[in-house]
Amino acid sequence: MKKRQKLNLKENIPKMLGMILLVIAALSHKHIGAGSVAVLVVDGLILLISDNKKAKKEFNFFVDSFKKLDKRFAFVALCDILFIAVFFLIIPLLSSSFISHVKPVASVGGLFYLIVKFFAYFAAVTLILLAAYSFSRNFIWLIILKKKKSAVFFKKFFLLNLAWWLILLVPALIFFGARSEYFIYLILFFVAAYIHFTTLLHYDFALNMRIGHAIKKSFKLTFVSLKKFLLPYAYVTLVYFILLQVFWFIPADDKIMFFASILFVVFFMAWFRFYMSGVLKRIEHR
Repeated sequence: MKKRQKLNLKENIPKMLGMILLVIAALSHKHIGAGSVAVLVVDGLILLISDNKKAKKEFNFFVDSFKKLDKRFAFVALCDILFIAVFFLIIPLLSSSFISHVKPVASVGGLFYLIVKFFAYFAAVTLILLAAYSFSRNFIWLIILKKKKSAVFFKKFFLLNLAWWLILLVPALIFFGARSEYFIYLILFFVAAYIHFTTLLHYDFALNMRIGHAIKKSFKLTFVSLKKFLLPYAYVTLVYFILLQVFWFIPADDKIMFFASILFVVFFMAWFRFYMSGVLKRIEHR
């Protein structure tokens, strides 16, 4: 009898989590943004209405994702930290160099020269950051999938990210041109979509090393197999909101909060990539 009760309790964990999320959304709607409330409600409903067996099975995979974290997790986080360090080193360095060479414009020719110089500066910064970004993601996915590194892989990975950033340029410009009252929601949607598609893109490329195939596969998986991502993302969001509560205990100091936010994103994304690599592996073998 006790065994049966324990089994029933375990099987109902996803539904219990769904109820908890709905209760939290109802109690905290005055203290958190409407967007956060909407996400909690959607997640709660997904966990409540999902098939018991599927929800429980995915919950077990979700729990196992924490048990399987080893030294590779630390290396993945380190790769992200090094990229962020390069980002905050390159931007100020090149910005100060650009500003120091800017002189007052006295003619149309001088203005044209300044514009050309600005675009050259922007292109240089973008390429350097793209190279650093590709280099770090290169190691991240090779570590996660236990693949061997190679110069060919890095070269193709750089071209993949270049193509991907160019593709995303159009929606990014549209979002930045949106009305101010919708801007924050569009940015959040863009960031979430970027993380989702880029994760699928990098995972597939790391396995097949085919740029076109990776881009097509990321879109195909999203639109054809969208239902298969609902439960995993419900658990991902659950982890995000739980970990977010840590900030209640962090001193309200700008510098401390800034570094804490970076570490939060780094370690959350490291776990997210490991978990999603397992999710994608299961989806492709169904």
